[in-house]
Amino acid sequence: MGPRCESNGKLMPTIELQGQTVHYSVRKSARAKRISLRFDVARGFQLVYPLRVHQPTPSEVFIQKQAWVLKALEQMRAYQKMRYERRYEQGASFPFLGENLSLNLIEQDDQEMVWVRRFEDRLEVKLSAAFMDNTDVIRAAIENFYRLEAKDYLPPRTRELADMHGFTYHKIRIKNQKTRWGSCSAKRNLNFNMRLMMTPPEAIDSVIIHELCHLRVMNHSKAFWKLVEKHCPDYRKWQQWFKENEYYLIF
Repeated sequence: MGPRCESNGKLMPTIELQGQTVHYSVRKSARAKRISLRFDVARGFQLVYPLRVHQPTPSEVFIQKQAWVLKALEQMRAYQKMRYERRYEQGASFPFLGENLSLNLIEQDDQEMVWVRRFEDRLEVKLSAAFMDNTDVIRAAIENFYRLEAKDYLPPRTRELADMHGFTYHKIRIKNQKTRWGSCSAKRNLNFNMRLMMTPPEAIDSVIIHELCHLRVMNHSKAFWKLVEKHCPDYRKWQQWFKENEYYLIF
């Protein structure tokens, strides 16, 4: 496992466990009530500290949880071996609202215009001959398609669910986040990942309800999860679904 960098270019801290190098990140959280060590196969380990807590040290935490960390490392390696790479060629598959659309590249005379539409079970991209094999152009066009679809779908569905369950919020923003499907700010603004359009409608609803519940409980306490379950009884099913399918929901 080679060295990893944070988005700002700094090397992530490491620790050696039984001859294995473990990379991790550390952050402070105003919401955290205790130290927690989190792991995701795609993003690795993250150590979260409450604001005014400094002990135990990261090394002490990792040593204490060594058996769990080493098992998680095995999962990460298995994930890296199977890591999915999206293809942008004729016939490639793209998930959209619970269905798989087949990419159909269509050559046109217009040298400048590139457009994308969903037609039946196909994702059609119309572009000039010069761009037919240009992965960057095709990817950008498809990402823009998902962004526009998300802007059309997510705000109305959020309003519908908010009205149905008695929530009020301020604004909705659509982003292309790498690590979050949604978030809720202290100003009652909701942010949603445009890649949610790659998931089934029921999965989208579970994320929307999760963020709506944060309007009342801004943490992940028992009270919060009880509220989520009240409005989305099968939220655990969709949490598991995201864990199992996250590798595929990429551009």
